[in-house]
Amino acid sequence: MYGCSGLSLFSEDLLVMEGMSLKNEEPVSAAHLISAARWGNSKAEAILRTAGAALGVGIVNILHTVNPSLVILCGVLASYYENPVKQIISQRALSSVQGIKVLTSDLEEPALLGAASMVLDYATRRTY
Repeated sequence: MYGCSGLSLFSEDLLVMEGMSLKNEEPVSAAHLISAARWGNSKAEAILRTAGAALGVGIVNILHTVNPSLVILCGVLASYYENPVKQIISQRALSSVQGIKVLTSDLEEPALLGAASMVLDYATRRTY
């Protein structure tokens, strides 16, 4: 069972609000969480906050290890995670990475573009 504070992500009865519909065979998805949060469901909002904080902690660890110049969040939940990630970075990151930019991407497949740029970078390196 996955969840936060004892709430299962599969407990659709706790997330469904007036005006929402969820078929019994349909698992709870990110779209359902977003919809429930927009309707004012505090449990859905708590799940998104907790997940954003967890993502922020993971990104802080990556910042300390790899030291990238930019963090780009993408996907359906990116806009919900941007502020929690920035907050966790300001609270927990070393001062050397506190000024990192955190942005969201509107691209449909940013991971593929990133992978393609890495391949292009590797293929065009000159070794002597």
